[in-house]
Amino acid sequence: MEITQAQLDSWLLQFFLPFARIAGLLMVAPVFGTRGVPAMMRLLLALMICLLIAPLLPAPAPLKPFGATWFLAVAQQVGLGVAMGFVLQLVFEGIMMGGELISYSMGLSFAQMADPIRGSSSPVVGKFLLTLAMLMFLAMNGHLVALEMLAESFHTMPPGPTGLDAERCRALALLGSQIFSGGLRLALPVMVALLTVNLAFGIMSRAAPSLNLMSVGFPASLIAGLLLLYFGLEGLGPVLRALLENAWAFTGALMGADRV
Repeated sequence: MEITQAQLDSWLLQFFLPFARIAGLLMVAPVFGTRGVPAMMRLLLALMICLLIAPLLPAPAPLKPFGATWFLAVAQQVGLGVAMGFVLQLVFEGIMMGGELISYSMGLSFAQMADPIRGSSSPVVGKFLLTLAMLMFLAMNGHLVALEMLAESFHTMPPGPTGLDAERCRALALLGSQIFSGGLRLALPVMVALLTVNLAFGIMSRAAPSLNLMSVGFPASLIAGLLLLYFGLEGLGPVLRALLENAWAFTGALMGADRV
């Protein structure tokens, strides 16, 4: 059987453009985009998903392979995948920010923990909450929902020379403030309670100047923070679910689908 140049061009368009979007998502999405998953493994996973999805997709727009328009289309597909993964990654950055605020309120700003996944040092409480959020994300089948949204995006925004317009990019930037406000809501009860404890010790120091606050206040703040964190862990699930549902709905709207 003779394979023509037109058939090769058609196969290249049918498989490479979806592969670019899938690879973009897997490079930055939670769980998939961590340093614990090698880049080669992500590319192989993207290739496997592409081989499963591409035959079911509508025919792409006719483009000349390796032309200027084709390279632009590839860049736009990578951008779409990165945008989808970035929205989900923002949720975990918000959780991490909430943990950092709690650490600073407890006086644990000096307690940094090497994080090989993020490639930096993270506060202990922030790392703890981030690990819990990752486990809850997997328990909620968040990774499967992310792949489902990816498959749906190929029907709402078919592969081709289409990307995010200025309005969608602006909405993507504004989403960060909503996600980080969720992290602040997560940390605010503990921060307010610890502020009350510190104010109480401030009043005690005025009433009893001989009291050594460093030997009493710091352990008390630490114990109070740990107790508040322990009893407040039940609220992490609803907060994470609300943030993820908001992110999923936003991603669906970003790709032109009504997902709630």
